[in-house]
Amino acid sequence: MAKKKTEIDWAGIKSDWEKSDWSIRRIAEWYQVSDGAIRKRAKQEEWPDRPKGTQKPVRNSEPPKRDPVIMAGVDATDPDQIVSRGNNLIFRLLDELDAATTHQSELAELIEAHEDDPRRRAAMMKAVELPGRANVVKALATAFKTWNEAKAPEGKKAQRQAKADEIASGGKFAPRGGPRLAVDNGK
Repeated sequence: MAKKKTEIDWAGIKSDWEKSDWSIRRIAEWYQVSDGAIRKRAKQEEWPDRPKGTQKPVRNSEPPKRDPVIMAGVDATDPDQIVSRGNNLIFRLLDELDAATTHQSELAELIEAHEDDPRRRAAMMKAVELPGRANVVKALATAFKTWNEAKAPEGKKAQRQAKADEIASGGKFAPRGGPRLAVDNGK
């Protein structure tokens, strides 16, 4: 699936080109375009020469904010919303499956009584039979497991390692060096 192209802020790039002392590569990284594209645009539009000094960039200290990607009413960049929506969907599908399973014999009788096309009747009967429902349950269980694993916190081993790294990084609780002798007894 191809990514949707985002609009490039050429006015901001040109402003930084003219007024900041940042390198072209840094500007390109900031605006998430290639430095070649900036050079090409500058040449085409005949932008003025780059400044030689220590001027400040014309922008905030934060990169430009990207609009959230909304898919099916959920911010696709927020894992918690995705997991929550996925769990809700799985529960609804399980409810539908429960209803179909509860009334399976009634559905089969209705299909037999009202469907004249033999191919369509066979397809509908296959949809309400046990193997089809078992596959649906299996797929839903796998999806539920995947959603919950995505939502789960780090494992105990990873948590212990992170804590050890934090302690070892210095500060009040950093490991100390070996003992120092007050008197040299090595005569």
